[in-house]
Amino acid sequence: MSDSERVHNEKVIAGDFGAEAALASHLSGSSLPPEVRVSLGLLTEACGDNLAAVILFGSRLLGTSPDAHSAADLFVVVEEYERFYSDIGRRLPARRRARIMAALNRFLPPNIISVRDPGDLRAGTKCFVISRSDLEVALSDGARDHFCRGRMMQQFQIVHARTPADGARLEERLLDARRLTLDWVPLYLPRSFSVLDYCRRMLDRSYAGEIRPESKARVGEVFEAQRHYLILSYTRILQDAVRDGILERGDGLYHMVEPPALRGRLRWRLFFVGSKIRATLRWSKYMLTFDDWLDYIVRKIERRTGLHLELTPNERRLPIFLLWPKVFRVFRAMRASPGNHDGRDDQNARGNPR
Repeated sequence: MSDSERVHNEKVIAGDFGAEAALASHLSGSSLPPEVRVSLGLLTEACGDNLAAVILFGSRLLGTSPDAHSAADLFVVVEEYERFYSDIGRRLPARRRARIMAALNRFLPPNIISVRDPGDLRAGTKCFVISRSDLEVALSDGARDHFCRGRMMQQFQIVHARTPADGARLEERLLDARRLTLDWVPLYLPRSFSVLDYCRRMLDRSYAGEIRPESKARVGEVFEAQRHYLILSYTRILQDAVRDGILERGDGLYHMVEPPALRGRLRWRLFFVGSKIRATLRWSKYMLTFDDWLDYIVRKIERRTGLHLELTPNERRLPIFLLWPKVFRVFRAMRASPGNHDGRDDQNARGNPR
């Protein structure tokens, strides 16, 4: 860690930024991307009180290499799935049966759908549709995978809440999900670690928990885009852990009071393996729920890896059967890309992981 980073961290720990600053970013009234404003208007108009909340996250919020084809990412939190698809169906490019979409949403939530103004040339928004009850489970210690927690432990912005009470409840659930990182992030760290070590390793492990069409260097880009936000947010969480006797602190570093048991390590290893399997299974749903999914994936691969892909008519008609050679080609390009590591090099520079 550089001297300037250590001074910055000491200011955070001393409280120079204010107690509320750690989570203030997601509540700010900063201007929204135009496609988010359009989609938010469509959602609130069509769904009424069935729409509990909307959360902005991802590259359009962070400013990490978005382009004209980058859809903004929104978690769309609803009360009833079938009512949502009945209400929003007329707004989607391809109408689908509400009952089928609702059934798919109950299986490995969330669904991902594309929402955009038909006359707008922008990419629109990629909406992760999930019920309020399913989201609370997905953020809790009873979650069956890391999909929602992995996204919401990063920077986000609540852009709509049905009532102040709904907004406050959601904020508390999101903060609880961040506290749960204490259960597993230290398993992947040296015995002593800084808040920067903690945040970087948290992102490394989360991205490794899914097969993504992008190089590993993407983790570093995402980390740098929200470095100060993560420092502020997780310094507060680590300080609370010191207060509660989970961690100790000395010489500017944190230490686990008790080393993790082998049983705990095995549990979390199995959790992330299962999480990757469940994340991959969701792909079959997205082919049914997300309009123009194939072109979207191709554009994302080109943007993240620099690899240009041309799909033949036959590949477009039968992608499940004919696209595997190109899939393997993409994986080879990802492995060969600069910065392709999982954080172990940074860790080894500070000491052996536990």
